[in-house]
Amino acid sequence: MKKNVNVGYTVFKPTGVKHEFTKVDLTKKQLTGIVLYNGIIYMTVLVDLVTDTVSVEGSIDELDGLAMDYDSYIDMFKSQAAFFVTNQISDPEKYYDEMI
Repeated sequence: MKKNVNVGYTVFKPTGVKHEFTKVDLTKKQLTGIVLYNGIIYMTVLVDLVTDTVSVEGSIDELDGLAMDYDSYIDMFKSQAAFFVTNQISDPEKYYDEMI
């Protein structure tokens, strides 16, 4: 009897698309994040946890196929905003550097 087996592998390769948390305001409960590629900012996202709103400037349309989709970025920035504010983290870069 023949088994139906799928064998393969996945190669994870960086695309060069980055996201950064440029400002966390613990008092206002806001986070500003950016999506950039080759040093160019394509999208800036402001998450306001008090009003439960997200403001977006720019677009990642040009990064189609390289980056996550729009909704994934919004969800990520919202969840990170909540995490940083809940844990009183005003400097995400320092926080992540200390974890390494």
